[in-house]
Amino acid sequence: MDKNTLIGALLIGAVLIGFTWFSKPDPTQQTPPPADTTHVVAQQPAAPQATADTAALDSTGAPILAPYQQAKEEKVIVLKNEKLALSISTRGGAPVEAVLADYLDQSKKPVHLFRKGDTRLDLPLRTLDNRMVSTADANFDIIEATDSTATLRMQLDESAYLDYVYKLHSSDYRVDFTIRGHELRRFLPVNIALQDIEWRQRIPQQEQSWKFEGQYSGIYYHYPQGDVDRLETTSEANEDIQETLRWVAFKDKYFSSVLIASATGFKDNKLALKTEGEGSGYVRSGDFKGTFPISVKETETVVPFMFFFGPNDYDLLKGYDEGVDKANALHLDHLVYLGMSVFRWINQYLIIPVVTFLSGFLSNWGIIILLMTLFIKMLLWPFTYKSYMSQAKMRVLRPQIEAINAKYPGKEQDQMMKRQTETMNLYRSAGASPMSGCLPMLLQMPFLIALYMYFPTSILLRGQGFLWADDLSTYDAVISWNANIPLISSFLGNHLSLFCVLMTVTNILYTRYTMNQSPSGEGMAGMKTMPYIMAIMFFFMFNQNASGLSYYYFVSTLITILQYFAFRWTLNEDKLLRQLEENKKKPRKKSKWMQRLEEAQRLQQEQQRKAQKQGKR
Repeated sequence: MDKNTLIGALLIGAVLIGFTWFSKPDPTQQTPPPADTTHVVAQQPAAPQATADTAALDSTGAPILAPYQQAKEEKVIVLKNEKLALSISTRGGAPVEAVLADYLDQSKKPVHLFRKGDTRLDLPLRTLDNRMVSTADANFDIIEATDSTATLRMQLDESAYLDYVYKLHSSDYRVDFTIRGHELRRFLPVNIALQDIEWRQRIPQQEQSWKFEGQYSGIYYHYPQGDVDRLETTSEANEDIQETLRWVAFKDKYFSSVLIASATGFKDNKLALKTEGEGSGYVRSGDFKGTFPISVKETETVVPFMFFFGPNDYDLLKGYDEGVDKANALHLDHLVYLGMSVFRWINQYLIIPVVTFLSGFLSNWGIIILLMTLFIKMLLWPFTYKSYMSQAKMRVLRPQIEAINAKYPGKEQDQMMKRQTETMNLYRSAGASPMSGCLPMLLQMPFLIALYMYFPTSILLRGQGFLWADDLSTYDAVISWNANIPLISSFLGNHLSLFCVLMTVTNILYTRYTMNQSPSGEGMAGMKTMPYIMAIMFFFMFNQNASGLSYYYFVSTLITILQYFAFRWTLNEDKLLRQLEENKKKPRKKSKWMQRLEEAQRLQQEQQRKAQKQGKR
């Protein structure tokens, strides 16, 4: 190879090497590989880095942080109407304080459902490069703010952002909350189908009794087209719910914070409830974790929610479902605990309508409760009358029953059987029955239990005074003490409630009088002591409960006493006795139950006679 050929080959090689070098593709301008749903991350531009050691550096060598990580002064904006003031922080873009103007706490200041530091709302975002970004710790910018609307933005990069949009309803406790995203596919995987949401809140003590407020506090949740259930505890409780939930509420005795999802609801739900210590200023703390459907494939992403921050007012909550089809009804009225099954029906369709009607004309709740008690007593009067009549029959037959007891004295088995047989024959022939007086009283029990459920949970009583009671929704302490008496304090508390004392004394006096009018006999001593035991038990149950409840039972007992004496005054017992004697002359067909009872007594007597004969042998 000559010299010229060698030089030419070298020049050609240099040109090829130079062309290869300068035509090498720029790594920042590479075309993405073909779409592959199993490698979603490779389709998207690189996301902003979250940590200083991996972030891009500026000209001074300092890390370049994403907009939502940059240090900014925290600002708070307030959405406000005549009922609710909701404070929203730019740190996390979520509500940090809710104040109800129409309700006062124990210090006579507007009720705070929660204060700064009591609540946290977070959307943990899993980014393209598999990092977790917490919206609760991110900085938001205020895009729009008025008295009723606000838009806060979490700027993700130069073009992608996440907005929290709030709109407070006029003269209402509801707040529309919309999560709106723009170009989220630059930040999140495009195949994302569910987004996590976390919400927690400490429930402050609002009422006088920590014990009874905690008893009605917990986490309530609603299944779409299903029931409302609850998580309550005196210590700690957890529950995993795979079914879809429409809403989740952190509820205390009279107020609730509710997060309502769109029709798609929350999925993969985890609930946790913990009891706060007495004296801490809180009754419970709740934690909710779930997911909701989301799509970021399009340029714009919109997910609607709604908050409710307000009172557990049955009429208010029930009104939200007026004009709404059954499939979309929220059933927020179940935040007001009215008992189960028949007890809730009585409260829904009888007690609440009567109270609503009376409160439309009267403002004094002592008078409203009195009139409601009179209405219920009139409604139950037919059953009460039948019970009184049965007692009267037993009373006029008392001398004859005592004669039977004297005829067959002693505690031997055969004597007792003879007494029982003759007594039953007397009742049957005269047309009297001890059981006929019990049944009407049992029919009244659902009403008594329903009212026991209603009074402690009705927010209408809250702050309403009557006579010496400043607040009918809590106890009316007439005597208090600071000493902690073991066992007594846990049931009775550290006070005596005057309405509860009056209720107990009245019940004992009434019981004592009516028992003295009833026939006595073997086996009756135990039955006579039961009402006294029940009266003492009710005293311990009601002493820390709502004074309005004790006042109702006190007034109810007074009316019962008046009814009883009016019945006694109008009843001619001599005429009743003559009627019973006439009944004895009439042939009476034995009921199947009576026939079976007499047959059982006959067989028992025969067995006793056989046993006695064998014993003599």
